[in-house]
Amino acid sequence: MAPSRSTTDAAADPASLIDGWCDVLQRERIFFRVDAKNRLLAVSPSVQEQMGYDPDELVGRDYHDYFDVDHPLLAKFLDASGRFIQYDPPGLRRSIGRKNSGELIYLILREQPAPSEEGPAIDYMAEDLTVRVQAVLTMQDSERRYNRLVEGLRNDYIIYSRDAEGRITYVSPSTKNVLGYEPEQMIGVYARDTFADPAAGHAMVDQFIQDIEAGRRAVHTERIEVRHHNGAVRVMEIDEWPVFGVDGRIKSIEGISKDVTEADAIDRRIRKSNEDLERHVAFRTGELTSINEELRANEARYRDVIETLNDFIVRWKPSGVRTFVNEAFCRFHSVTAAELVGTSFVPQIHPDTQSIFHAALDSITPQNPSVNYEIRVARRDGSWPWVQWNTRAKFSPDGEIAEYQSVGRDVTALKAAADLLRQKEAHLAHLSRLATMGEMVAGIAHEINQPLHAAKTFAEAARRNLQTGGPGKVEKAIECAEEISQAITRTVGIIRRLREFTKAQPFELEAFQINCIVKEATELAGYVIRRTGAVVRLELTDDSPTILGDRIQLEQLVVNLLINACEAMEQTPQNERIIHVRTKTEGKELAISVSDAGSGVDDEGMTRLFEAFFTTKQEGMGMGLVLCKSIAEAHGGDLWAERNADGPGMTFILTLPISGERP
Repeated sequence: MAPSRSTTDAAADPASLIDGWCDVLQRERIFFRVDAKNRLLAVSPSVQEQMGYDPDELVGRDYHDYFDVDHPLLAKFLDASGRFIQYDPPGLRRSIGRKNSGELIYLILREQPAPSEEGPAIDYMAEDLTVRVQAVLTMQDSERRYNRLVEGLRNDYIIYSRDAEGRITYVSPSTKNVLGYEPEQMIGVYARDTFADPAAGHAMVDQFIQDIEAGRRAVHTERIEVRHHNGAVRVMEIDEWPVFGVDGRIKSIEGISKDVTEADAIDRRIRKSNEDLERHVAFRTGELTSINEELRANEARYRDVIETLNDFIVRWKPSGVRTFVNEAFCRFHSVTAAELVGTSFVPQIHPDTQSIFHAALDSITPQNPSVNYEIRVARRDGSWPWVQWNTRAKFSPDGEIAEYQSVGRDVTALKAAADLLRQKEAHLAHLSRLATMGEMVAGIAHEINQPLHAAKTFAEAARRNLQTGGPGKVEKAIECAEEISQAITRTVGIIRRLREFTKAQPFELEAFQINCIVKEATELAGYVIRRTGAVVRLELTDDSPTILGDRIQLEQLVVNLLINACEAMEQTPQNERIIHVRTKTEGKELAISVSDAGSGVDDEGMTRLFEAFFTTKQEGMGMGLVLCKSIAEAHGGDLWAERNADGPGMTFILTLPISGERP
């Protein structure tokens, strides 16, 4: 079942890289072959580790008993896996497996016909999806418990949702007890129309949306008056918060409301009593006392807001000495405010970010009094977390900076997540290059074999000339040696390009000309191009500008586009299989376009070309163009596709900033 591996030195054979990944697949997947009577002919050793069976003991048995068990759990599997598998393409299906311990597992089987001397046979590759399916089942169970909680609400509370236009899209059944309406009567109604005063409701809803879009608040707490089904006015206390879509726009507003009519009436009476008392006190103690009390109340409210914020708030002098810190900042440093106020924080800034801090302060002017920056600071435990600050300067009447106020937050976890995401993207790009190289392995062997065959021929000629001897024979042998050197140089060049293309490395920026990348990518994809019978026409700009980027990833992007163009023209007449590759400058951007004369893509495909796992190929994974677009965006550029206006086929256009001008 497993492909045999060469006994030659792995370091001398680029295909050994692919063999390594094949070994990983053989450990993580189970491979087996079945004859026409469903009997197992062979099973990979990985079945021992994953299912607890001796592979030799399974040979000759019906594979259904182990890898395709008839069990009611299959229906549950199909429902749960529908969250991440929309449908089973040809050659792929889901099944139930049984371990040697009797435990049932969820498998996905990929099958293909297999040559066999004993008659028709089928090869299977099985992957264990049990962990993913159990995660989905757990999530579904959580959803059911949440729904039961919502459906069981009674008495004073209502849970509801409304869309960005203000129409109610969901309301809990408790609305019947609280407001006298059936839930169905509320669906589709504008939230503002449920207010006792619709005009006031309209203003409040619009103001909340404006506050969210302006970043002033994310949670809306309010007391409103709502009309009951019987016409009475009820006072509701609401808490609302926005839900954003992937495009950053408001998708819906979620909320919970509580009937506080009786409590509000009591509050009104208390407030009225307090107001009467305050007026009496103000009358007796005079205007000064009243003013002082108001000042103290305002100060208390302000301090309460500052102390309860999760963000850090620090005020400091131009010398760096702190004059105020809030409770959140003290918790961050695990110290009291007294230990921080009166001390300078500048020595606590990491040496690597000192320049960032000073450059940020230097950019502050009376016209631009605030600045954002990220620095690392020391804590008592010896760690150096990242903190994002927004610092605003307060200027004196003579234009000098009197004080700074900084609002910050700990972004260490966010930066770590961003670094991990970049590592994962680089790893995915490396795997894609290995997969591409695997598809072109036959062509690679052909490319290497040509110069080696030439070297062998010239070596034989040199040997004959040296053995024969005579006038001119040594000179001819020297000429043959020169040809051998050139052939070996070509072979070394091919191997170097292949090693660079398949090498795993982090995202590295370097300056280069894009025309070189296009030419090297064309050479790497040369075998696929020749096998397809296509012709590549390069129309490269003469004044190729400098690009700042990762050479290997951009080369991978162009190779993928060339291979896609070749595959798109498999049904195109031989004499029309032409690929145009063009480079040109457009302002501060460089555009690279790859055009083919293939069958093109339908309207639905055009809208989904860059969606993950969408593909028009029978054996495609749907990740190639997604990876290409990710590489383009990582370089501050973009990638999109257009139908050819002057004929069949598609054109993919990549734009990149010139001279390293990145957003």
